[in-house]
Amino acid sequence: MRGVPPSRSPAEGSPRDALAFFAPEEAPLPEDKVEIYASAIRGLLALEPEGDKRAKYADFIDIYAGLTENERRLYRRQYPEEGATMAGIVQRARDEGVRQGRVEEARAVLQRLRRRRFGILTPAIADRLGQASTAELETWAENVLDAETLDQVFDSRH
Repeated sequence: MRGVPPSRSPAEGSPRDALAFFAPEEAPLPEDKVEIYASAIRGLLALEPEGDKRAKYADFIDIYAGLTENERRLYRRQYPEEGATMAGIVQRARDEGVRQGRVEEARAVLQRLRRRRFGILTPAIADRLGQASTAELETWAENVLDAETLDQVFDSRH
């Protein structure tokens, strides 16, 4: 594959192009890297409709492509539409990751507070915590401060 140019069709990316980054013995020529990267991204956009998966696969492509900052700028200049689309997908995935991280942190804080105040975590309580929304977790964390029983922690009227 070395020295073989990527597919030239602007609307399609070839799986062969994406694989160019994953076979070191057939690594693309430096002058072909940006075009092969663009082809892999086009293929991803054409084949994967789900945003979360697109973001994960794009990260995978990024890692193996190993574009330099100059190559990234060249990519954004030569392929502005794909670049903008992927930037939006990646940003949404990051935002979702931040949101999930906040929920997990709220869950962890509540578990620590509850454990310190009331002791052992039963499987039923663990399941309830695992299914809780952010709002429920925040309410329960506040309830831990003045609840006399574990049931009062989960009582929305408390």
